[in-house]
Amino acid sequence: MTSLPTPEQWVIHEMNEMEMAEEIEKHINFVDEDGRSVHLQMQFVRHFLQRHDDGLPIIVAIATLPIILADGGILAFEDDIDTLRGIDFVIPKEVMALLPRREDCTPDAVKKAMKFLADEWLCDVKTDYAGKASLIAAALSIIERSLLPNRPAFFVTAGRRGSGKTTALIMLIMAITGIHPAAAAWSSNEEERRKALLSYFIYGVPYILWDNIPRGTQISCPHIEKSCTASYYADRRLGVSEMVATAASTIHFFTGNNVTPRGDLASRSLMVRLDADRPDPENRVFTHPDPIAWTESNRAEILQAFYVILLGNAKLDEPRNAPMKTRFKIWWRLVGSAIENAAKQAGETVDFEKLFLNQDEDNEDDVSLGEVLAALHASMPFQFKATNVCEVINNQAYVANDKLREFFCPTLADGAKASPNAVGKMLKRHVGEPVYVGKPKVDGGDGRWTLTLKAIKDSTAGKAALFYAITKIVED
Repeated sequence: MTSLPTPEQWVIHEMNEMEMAEEIEKHINFVDEDGRSVHLQMQFVRHFLQRHDDGLPIIVAIATLPIILADGGILAFEDDIDTLRGIDFVIPKEVMALLPRREDCTPDAVKKAMKFLADEWLCDVKTDYAGKASLIAAALSIIERSLLPNRPAFFVTAGRRGSGKTTALIMLIMAITGIHPAAAAWSSNEEERRKALLSYFIYGVPYILWDNIPRGTQISCPHIEKSCTASYYADRRLGVSEMVATAASTIHFFTGNNVTPRGDLASRSLMVRLDADRPDPENRVFTHPDPIAWTESNRAEILQAFYVILLGNAKLDEPRNAPMKTRFKIWWRLVGSAIENAAKQAGETVDFEKLFLNQDEDNEDDVSLGEVLAALHASMPFQFKATNVCEVINNQAYVANDKLREFFCPTLADGAKASPNAVGKMLKRHVGEPVYVGKPKVDGGDGRWTLTLKAIKDSTAGKAALFYAITKIVED
């Protein structure tokens, strides 16, 4: 197969007045009354820079690879702008030549492509089949990102340094972009992350690689969570009183030892767990001694396999209103279902709906809430008030006292009494938030049920007092 040239790096750059003047004069020759070429006056240049009448196309993303549409069509230009979607296409002709015809993307071709990616490209990545499928899904997400109104984040983690976390993501990003990726520093300061996030989005970068996050960090960031579930991201530009709205199509990658998503990010993330079966995993025997160089040398075959999987997806033939799984509906139609279909052709089973649910069940916040609701369900009457919970928390003889105290009053000093006001505020925060408790029987557990905290107005009270109740629904 033809080797691919090293692609150029493209970002969205906001021009200043001089750059804008030069760009205009590439297309228009301004002359004076004697026919001599002259510069365009700056007031007209500023007019082009500040137009709000849609007279010029608006660019929100740059695509260096073809994009597969939800009906199986191909969106691709070698060098042109899709004014409808605001995508500037800069696709090398060598990449365009790789695109397979959809009629050639048969089940056998899809099976071959999936086996090549999982067993040859990712053969040195020490994870299970679902982990490899998630890595391939992450690559396809970068390709399809400009069509996705929302998109998951991806975590690659392990229990030991040297397990290949960063290498796996370098392979993935090299396969898509052809360029060695740049890592972003993770800041513990939420405000710093907010500023960095807007800058990345303005530049239209295809991914952000949050690398080498401190061991055991639980990631929860409202700005990243918001960007995963929105088409556009708006924030104030640094240093000026100006709001900026930009596309939020960038794919987030997180890597570190035993890092996990927490809170709302847990339900928005897919986890790839790498195994380390020795203290020095970097010294194990590799099929490809240099997997990054192998990826670069075989990039054409890898890209073609990606497109065989995307175009061989039977879901593309279903009507627009066909039911779709997971909270990321369009993502699942374009990417998730394509991977599930490819895995099926290869004799494996991948279910992204289950993978998202498993991640949500492992979320420490949900586990803690589930344990607390189970304790309250066992100890409280059918309807109870915050004062009843306080009585249990303040009763040192109660077996679950420490767990409830830590949940409802984490900053309470030793020996101090919990107040109904503080407990009531915490209860209100979790009203109507269903959580799973237990393990399904099909997975070897004793059964799983759903607990939900409900609020009931006390009509007999003189003020808006609340009763609470916990509903239990047995799943299996």
